Amino acid sequence: MSKRTLVWKIGCLYPVPAVTAGGDNEVALQRSTLTQFSSEMKQLFSGCLVMTASPDWPAICVYSSDRWGHVRTQLEALPNMEPEARRLQRRMLGHAHSMDPNERLQVSAPLAELAGVSDKTEPCWLIGFNPDTAELWTESNLIRLAAGELDLESHLIRFFRGGVGDHKGRTFEDILALEDFWLEHTHDVIQWLFPIPERSVHKPSAPVLTEGDRRCFAIDEQLRQQHRSALDRMLAFYGLTRRGNKIEALPELNPKDHIWLKTGGHNHLRISRIIRSLQYCHQQELAKAVQQAFVSIGSERGFVSPRSVEYWLRATD
Repeated sequence: MSKRTLVWKIGCLYPVPAVTAGGDNEVALQRSTLTQFSSEMKQLFSGCLVMTASPDWPAICVYSSDRWGHVRTQLEALPNMEPEARRLQRRMLGHAHSMDPNERLQVSAPLAELAGVSDKTEPCWLIGFNPDTAELWTESNLIRLAAGELDLESHLIRFFRGGVGDHKGRTFEDILALEDFWLEHTHDVIQWLFPIPERSVHKPSAPVLTEGDRRCFAIDEQLRQQHRSALDRMLAFYGLTRRGNKIEALPELNPKDHIWLKTGGHNHLRISRIIRSLQYCHQQELAKAVQQAFVSIGSERGFVSPRSVEYWLRATD
């Protein structure tokens, strides 16, 4: 798909009065104040409108009903077998909420979190383009965008969404489909499935988990589900299984076929990475469960060294 124009450079900026709390962690905007900014904004906010997520940025798009009708038609016409098209459809159609002229402007909790406006102390700005379109930004994100510090979703996040392959072109699904033999002997995939903030010394091509990536995991359940899918594949490789946040040994678990039960080895480093990645990617309760399972099962069913246990216990610090 073609790259979208950075239209934020065109419109007029208006300071938005502090957002107020709504129900169920929603936030509310003052429609009467927004209509006073200009004749274009008066036309937009006096009529039926739709609020949804910006296609690329941490911002809220506001469309007139007519304009949204055209946008929706274009989104629905995208080829849904294309990962980027599916991402746009999930993001924009999934967050869309229409409001009548007399209805209070309520921003849903997921949309408010995505755009950062859930923090009531954060100043917000409205970018008015025309009577059909506007965008709501937090001041910090707008400054970062203007300074060139706000990027589109990273390669790592798009890899988790299924839109791109890793540094060798392997997709998320390709890696999860690897047989146990190849999971054991392929040493440059665990870094993609379980990213952490530190760069790998031995695999410089491996991704580094950024603060922006962590924010994506924090607000997007689909990304966290993908992370859990990666965990389930590795647990099966290690002779374990997961039910919710409970990790159990499979009947066939034994030190001969599951070499992580031995004193040490590279799988112990992988396990430390898995625990840390879950912790960093906003699945702390699951990270603790995985940590406890490897410590207890490794000690009871195998010959795991105290040094490895110590590393695993420190992985959630």
